[in-house]
Amino acid sequence: MNLENPFRELKVRTLLLRFTLISIVLGFAQGIVTTVTGVAPNSAASVLSIYILLFGALCLWTSIDFKSLGINFNDVIGRLPNNHPWLRTIGLVLLTILFSLGAALVSFYLISLIAPSFIDSLLRQVANTPVPQRSLSSLNNILSGIATIIVAPIAEEFLFRGIILQRWATKWNIQVALLLSSLLFGILHANFIGLSVFGLVMGVLYIKTRTLLVPIICHALNNILAVGISLLPNNSVAANPLESLEQLRSQSSFGLVLIAISLPLLIQFFWRNWPRRDTKIPYISNVALRQ
Repeated sequence: MNLENPFRELKVRTLLLRFTLISIVLGFAQGIVTTVTGVAPNSAASVLSIYILLFGALCLWTSIDFKSLGINFNDVIGRLPNNHPWLRTIGLVLLTILFSLGAALVSFYLISLIAPSFIDSLLRQVANTPVPQRSLSSLNNILSGIATIIVAPIAEEFLFRGIILQRWATKWNIQVALLLSSLLFGILHANFIGLSVFGLVMGVLYIKTRTLLVPIICHALNNILAVGISLLPNNSVAANPLESLEQLRSQSSFGLVLIAISLPLLIQFFWRNWPRRDTKIPYISNVALRQ
């Protein structure tokens, strides 16, 4: 059965253009709100609100556009498998977290040897990223929870795996698309190596299960664990983010341990589940099954 692939008509540059337009509109709106209310534009509530509105609007705009492109939204999302091995999948999420932490420690340490001021600034930026804390207001904690546990998993998986991965797989092939979409995902995060590997894992899960629900749940679990760490007692080592080069350099060897534990198992996962070059995108597989 030769099915028409509507992702031939969908362009990633259209997503980038819409992202830019929405950002400009929200920027103007934020300026007006700041003038009227006096709320600082860099406050935690303001940053989180902009994130939620930006990615929510981008996903909504794209999904509305599906009709004209002939894309069935349900076939992009797919159905949750009845007998999915969730225990094994949770273990995979834990492995990606260990690798991501290890990769951040080691890569930041290596870069700090060449550009210490850049890494010092980056560490402080990451440490100041809004996450739920006992000391923050209820509004900030609610917005942070919505952004981290709901909006980020749904929006990022929908855009990167549901749209970009399938578009680039249609343009080139699924292996190239998996690599490039994961690298793009990593580039847009501070921990490039760790988040690129995370993107690879989420992409493989989407291709293997043919449903975005599995990577969305895994992404949400990953973020829940990150939020949980931030809510540990203040005297806990895990609850205190790296804020200086001294802390980073003192813990870099621990990063090597985390990589040594997680990387062999991740390589095994990719070896067993890496898609063949001619593997159909999940959308086409779901359409074929429905018909």
